[in-house]
Amino acid sequence: MDGRDEFHRECNDPSIGPVFQAGFKNQHTKVVKLAGDLPPKQRQGRVGEVIAKAYGKLIMQRVKSGQLAAAAKQSVEMFERVPDHVKDVDLRRFNRILQEMGKSGTKHGYEPVDVASSSSLPLFEASEDAPWTLVGERKLKSDERPDPAFTIAVIDARGTWLIDRSGASAPSSGVKSVLRRMDRHGALVGEKTLYHDAYRTGIGAAGSGIAIMDSSGLLHAYDEELNIITESNLCEDSRVVDHFRTIDTDYWGEFKSQVRAVDVAPEGDRYLFTLADEAWCCTVSGDAVWGLVMPLKEGWKRVVGRSERFGVAQDVEEALQLFGLSLPVDPTDIKQKYRRLAQAHHPDRNAGDPSATERMKALNAAFEILTGVDPNTLGYEESDVTYFSRTGPDYVMEIEGLRLEITMTGGVPQDWVYAASFAAVDGGAYLATYSGKVIRVSRKGQPEVVYDIGACPKEIVDVGRYTYFLTPTRLYIIEDSAKLAAFLDVFQQGRLLVTQAGFGLLTGKQFQWFAHDGLKAGELTTRDPIRAIYATDSGVVVQTRQHQVEIQGLLM
Repeated sequence: MDGRDEFHRECNDPSIGPVFQAGFKNQHTKVVKLAGDLPPKQRQGRVGEVIAKAYGKLIMQRVKSGQLAAAAKQSVEMFERVPDHVKDVDLRRFNRILQEMGKSGTKHGYEPVDVASSSSLPLFEASEDAPWTLVGERKLKSDERPDPAFTIAVIDARGTWLIDRSGASAPSSGVKSVLRRMDRHGALVGEKTLYHDAYRTGIGAAGSGIAIMDSSGLLHAYDEELNIITESNLCEDSRVVDHFRTIDTDYWGEFKSQVRAVDVAPEGDRYLFTLADEAWCCTVSGDAVWGLVMPLKEGWKRVVGRSERFGVAQDVEEALQLFGLSLPVDPTDIKQKYRRLAQAHHPDRNAGDPSATERMKALNAAFEILTGVDPNTLGYEESDVTYFSRTGPDYVMEIEGLRLEITMTGGVPQDWVYAASFAAVDGGAYLATYSGKVIRVSRKGQPEVVYDIGACPKEIVDVGRYTYFLTPTRLYIIEDSAKLAAFLDVFQQGRLLVTQAGFGLLTGKQFQWFAHDGLKAGELTTRDPIRAIYATDSGVVVQTRQHQVEIQGLLM
């Protein structure tokens, strides 16, 4: 499946493409600067949403820092440049800024704008086409109110995972984060205070467990009752150590930034983690089940590679005997001895000896066992390190009959794995790379299907028959691993919530619900941000900070 032609055509537009790219990176000042160079017609549609969001963020930053005059000026600029994307909240914020400026005696030439008071807006409102009924709207008692420190990590078939990443909800000091599990009906299953932060989290739609990697590289996996399944220090993992010992490339950031995804299997017997372009699936005891390395980006090749061969103690001893060496041994001695023996036994130098080929194979095998390097790739002084070289230019231009090739020396050759998740059934997994390829692998780590969607998904959710890939602009729904069941434009439409009955998109004050085939059932808008959602026997309860309502007829 190739979604590149459908993936956000605006991103390739020379005028508005940079606006989208800056918006995805949260470079709000750059977005506003670029917006000033666009004609009004190009500030409409989705690009207008990006510009309005950037203005909103910058205005709030100005207000927090006390720069009220600058905040007022940017508000007016926002109203003029993207009027179709100005919301009531933006207008009310502008009026509050003017009020604060008046209280402080700051002179200005602005006039308040007409806007309905937020208190006059309905607390909950369903769309006209929604086949739902809103009942039981009420104010929550103080002990019923959702704790604002918690955010929804995932809503699954059996309940909701909530996480307090600041530890603010814990009464004791030293707590870095708090994990909470609710059942489908909003009842507390358990809560656990954690003395580690939650730098990366992985939760499959099955809801049977959660994997959390803290910023020190320690992986923690918990089951549904919040019992610890396993803990593993990934920084000291032999596979990680070997990776950094044998790969020479231009990495950036700390170790934690190179682990982009972690997850725990629905059965709780395995976990996976990614490291740059590698993905590893391990048992809870830390033994490798499988490991995969993604193909390099186009235009790159490995010029010296690690061997996949390994040896047990007896193999190592036999290899040393063949080389006439003994432990301890210096890697340089192994290389020198190999070259001397290879020159003596190479089939090309022993044309009349039929056993020369077998002796050379034995030498190569022994060398791989002792060094982990394929001897056929020897070409560098330090050949136990993987190097990369370019196979083609980045750009080719024809100028007046002359061909100009440009090759950029920087960049990373690997296609990093940015998202990963176990499948709901059969023990397989999904791996998604930066270039937009999603690979489904079997329980044994064999690649089965490759989906090319042109952008790395933020989330991968598998519920058995249906699998969801959510990118910043598109939602792909795959049926039975092979059929594209639906394809939705979901530009900045929030978190993905998936159950066996369908899926929802949740933003701060809006909740949309769809069938698995992508047909929209309806939406709910709220006056205040949504804090919690859980199921009832007849519908769904939605809670804000102080109020709740039940949506009868919506079954999750």
